[in-house]
Amino acid sequence: MHEFHLMTQVVKAVEEKLSGAGAARLSAVRLKVSALSHLLTHDHSALQIAFELAARGTKAQGAALEIMPVPGDAWCPRCTRDAMVTESDDVCPVCGNAVIARPTDSEVVLHELVVQE
Repeated sequence: MHEFHLMTQVVKAVEEKLSGAGAARLSAVRLKVSALSHLLTHDHSALQIAFELAARGTKAQGAALEIMPVPGDAWCPRCTRDAMVTESDDVCPVCGNAVIARPTDSEVVLHELVVQE
């Protein structure tokens, strides 16, 4: 259910961005998602279904959802180094210890809307 709520927020943001776009047809919504986000642990088809349900009756209806994973910042408590991770279960590249995710402003960013006029 959390995924549906998030996709509802994405659709709301899309609607705001397209408010002055006239008859342009949205073909894709591209989201940048932190590699540390729990969203990447879900099957992409489940996220697409949640997006499709949230988009019904909106300007986002029929658009594809594209997920673009981006590296996340983490910190290693053993060797006290910063690390960049690409998977939620990555370990410190120096010592192999589990890393702690650094908080970010947003795990999900509306990166791009692809429209056809």
